[in-house]
Amino acid sequence: MYTRKVKLYSGFERFWHWTQALLIIFLALSGFEVHGVYTLFGYEKAVIWHDYAAWAFLVLIVFAIFWHITTGAWRQYIPTTRFIKAQLDYYLFGIFRNVPHPTRKTTLSKLNPLQRLTYFGLKVLVIPVQVISGFLYLYYHQAEQAGLHFSSLSGIALWHTFGAFLLVAFLFFHIYLATTGTPWTSNIKAMITGWEDVELSMDEVKEEAYPNVVKASEMGYYFLDRDGYIRDVNAAWLRIYGYTSAGEVVGRHSSITRNPEDAPLLKDMLDQVLAGEKIESRIVERVGKDGQQGKHLLTAHPVYISGEIAGMAGFIVDVKNKKEPV
Repeated sequence: MYTRKVKLYSGFERFWHWTQALLIIFLALSGFEVHGVYTLFGYEKAVIWHDYAAWAFLVLIVFAIFWHITTGAWRQYIPTTRFIKAQLDYYLFGIFRNVPHPTRKTTLSKLNPLQRLTYFGLKVLVIPVQVISGFLYLYYHQAEQAGLHFSSLSGIALWHTFGAFLLVAFLFFHIYLATTGTPWTSNIKAMITGWEDVELSMDEVKEEAYPNVVKASEMGYYFLDRDGYIRDVNAAWLRIYGYTSAGEVVGRHSSITRNPEDAPLLKDMLDQVLAGEKIESRIVERVGKDGQQGKHLLTAHPVYISGEIAGMAGFIVDVKNKKEPV
């Protein structure tokens, strides 16, 4: 498995996550004491502090909604059924057999399908019900005086307690899943520092390795745009042509590397590649920086960007005046 360290969580995300976690824990502790489950703070203090924490939670929600809307982070929670069965199988069975994770985290997709569904339910159902029922219970009499009539105070309390049990269940499940990384502290550390080792696909590994291979290659690499202008070369290409820096050629037309009478051949070759064809090997004559002529073996392939051919790229190898094979 190949990984890259990525800044996955912003400062506000981390502040929001930990503050929300602490407030939910404190609301649960004080709330269940109000219900008489145990004695921790004392009934009166539990009621007062529960109310204060509820207001703090509401303020945090307002800021979080603003941040999600302005940054576009709300898209992270759009539910999807894609890979949801594979994700469920992973949590139930695969995680105990060390099988690969069915989905990968990216900066644009931090949540797997099951997390998306769970968090979506929390944000649009559980937490709104909790907040609304809590403040209705707190200001029940004021609401009645304002003309809002409800069946009973106990019914509101029942909904609020049910929501509390769901949040506590989610909290325990969330803590468990947070320890399933490798090592077990990796997910927790990522939410503290913001940085996480994200698994790379094989295509991404190739993209990482390719520039280094080209840079160090003894073969001359080049990239021409659709109009035949030089856009990139490596050190070996510069050495073959007698140049000392890429700035001497990048941005100039590739015709500077050919004799004037060979310009039509160069254009034909570019047109051939732009039509989608490949040139696996062809010996061509070149003109170096100081007018020195030579021959090299050339390959050329179309370069696709967003599905469109953007130019041609390939390698050259000096043939040292070897005869072209028949």
